[in-house]
Amino acid sequence: MADVRMKGFKNRLKFDEVFKVIDSIIKPLAPEKVSLDSSLGRILYEDITSGVNVPYFDRSAVDGYAVKAEDTYGASLYNPLHLTVVGESCAGKKKLHIKKGEAVRIMTGGMMPDGADSCIMAEYTEEKDMILSIHKPLSIHENVSLVGEDIKKGSLILPKGRVIRPPDIGVLASVQKKEVTVSRKPRISLIITGSELASIGETPKDGKIIDSNSHLLTGLIQDSSALITSTKIIPDDYEKIKNAILSSDADILLVTGGTSCGKKDYAPLIVSEIGKLLVHGVAMKPGGPFGLGIISEKPVFLLPGNPLAVCVIYDFFVSYALGQMQGAKNETRAASGTLTKKVPSSAGRTDIYRVFYHDDLVDPQRAGGASILSSMVRSNAYLVIPENIEGYEEGEKVQVRLFR
Repeated sequence: MADVRMKGFKNRLKFDEVFKVIDSIIKPLAPEKVSLDSSLGRILYEDITSGVNVPYFDRSAVDGYAVKAEDTYGASLYNPLHLTVVGESCAGKKKLHIKKGEAVRIMTGGMMPDGADSCIMAEYTEEKDMILSIHKPLSIHENVSLVGEDIKKGSLILPKGRVIRPPDIGVLASVQKKEVTVSRKPRISLIITGSELASIGETPKDGKIIDSNSHLLTGLIQDSSALITSTKIIPDDYEKIKNAILSSDADILLVTGGTSCGKKDYAPLIVSEIGKLLVHGVAMKPGGPFGLGIISEKPVFLLPGNPLAVCVIYDFFVSYALGQMQGAKNETRAASGTLTKKVPSSAGRTDIYRVFYHDDLVDPQRAGGASILSSMVRSNAYLVIPENIEGYEEGEKVQVRLFR
């Protein structure tokens, strides 16, 4: 690809087309086994089916008494029926058996005695001298969790591509899964470019600005179940940037800054020289100077220098690529609400607004342009305006994409 520095973007790729380019270069990662307690946030590499029933015995769903339902027929507050209490169901003790006219004390989760087919809540009973008065009739299996009611043996518990959540870990433990097979975490190298960057703690002067992108991306990557192999902060120097790119041993390389068409925007030129630059310039805002290439079969994402664009590009494109590498379903959380104010947009470009979604209302937070990162702090969702729509009016119903 020719050197585009100081020439501007002649052709910008459409927003939706970027995902197709990503699909064309992403290769799935190998699987690995991890302990159950280390699986949170990981992506399942295979379907998981249960080898057991949960529960594996009939159990009480209430605190009360296990009885035969037929012994309660006709019972009421004014016509109590009486049963003999013959014991209590306790974990670790021998399973009890009841006959007609008998009852067993039982707690929630307790094993049902042989012969019992229902449980009556303690609130509808009175016990005195081992005689139980019942004030309510029951139906068969009332207040009883039957074998396999929660999970049946052989049933699908969690599908391949699912991101493991805390409740999933509880379910996996209940079916005695000590380990799960997940996709390996992607390894990411960060190259933060810019001669204007200063570190936290320095007093910025002479046009210097504090580097926030390395810290921002570190948080985004940690939230994505990925690993950072290295972080390098490099001035706008062709050879230094090139050497940093060539020395990366990660699965994905993220470069911030120097991605546009300025005199010192070296990243696109370097990628086109030692690899293949597939995308340079996207019809979107923020994030228009985004680039994407491939070097030695490894994707290289070229992110603009302003932090807000970094957030947007990461959330839409990098996260999608990481999901594809791990076999994730890449499902997004969406909601709909009513706009509290008008949001303009330019035809032929996808505009991405930061919004605060609450009480079925969508409150745009755009404030002064692409460089306002604080608008992300005030937001909890994105409003994506397609290229064929010239904005939305106040009061329109729109769909938003909720943050992770």
